Amino acid sequence: MQPADEVVRAQVKALLAERLKTSSEALTETSTLEHLGLDSLLLTETVTAVEDHYDLALDVIPLAEVLSPTLPLSVLLEELTKMVMDAR
Repeated sequence: MQPADEVVRAQVKALLAERLKTSSEALTETSTLEHLGLDSLLLTETVTAVEDHYDLALDVIPLAEVLSPTLPLSVLLEELTKMVMDAR
């Protein structure tokens, strides 16, 4: 992963942590979305926060194709980071 990707990934994780009312450090990347309590509303809020933070419009269809309650957080972060980097 490139340094710019790492910065974006850390920011996406921080935005997600805000929505989950926790710290980035408390988010274990092996935790599943279900375990974290990340439902569709929180995910939508997170994507909107990412879009607002980076002043982008993200195509969430590819994200929707990989989402499941058992998806590890690391995969979600990877996908969102890729979407931001591709949209820049």
